[in-house]
Amino acid sequence: MRAIRTGHAFPAVRNIAYETVVPVDGVRSASAGAPLALRLNVYLTRGRLDRQLAAGHAHDGADELTLRAKHLTNPRTQRDIARNLRGIVRYVDRQESRKGISCVVISPRAVRGGRTAICELAEQLERAAPVNPRGIVLAQALLTDGNSPLFNPYSERTVAEATREIQDALLEEPTIGYHAAEA
Repeated sequence: MRAIRTGHAFPAVRNIAYETVVPVDGVRSASAGAPLALRLNVYLTRGRLDRQLAAGHAHDGADELTLRAKHLTNPRTQRDIARNLRGIVRYVDRQESRKGISCVVISPRAVRGGRTAICELAEQLERAAPVNPRGIVLAQALLTDGNSPLFNPYSERTVAEATREIQDALLEEPTIGYHAAEA
């Protein structure tokens, strides 16, 4: 990408009004309208907040938990997780046809055994219906935790059991999410 030269070292900025821009997919940011300090705090402590949500803490008690829950239940986040789940299935399918070296150590046997459950979970997430943020945290952990049955062939749970737990958690009350009126 090339920069346009204006002839000025630092162009003067005068009275620029920033508008809230709705993304192409029509989903507003979960942080829209939240104070900068709160957004920064949520960003810096998201790991702790995710652990609290996974443990079942009420997400409407603290501003930080509420904002993090909104981030997690954003339809864009749900679609990203669904895309990553489908990507793992595709990766295992490609791996059969060619041998390669990868830094990702996915357990192909576990993925093949849980293929149906993974695809059902991806479909559920793609619907972008209101969900419980605990289920989103568990889905992210399935994709990123090295002890997840996707990566650990000695895991105590199968991929199907883990995805069933996630699906149940997504449907637990209270669910939050974006509705047509909020978009």
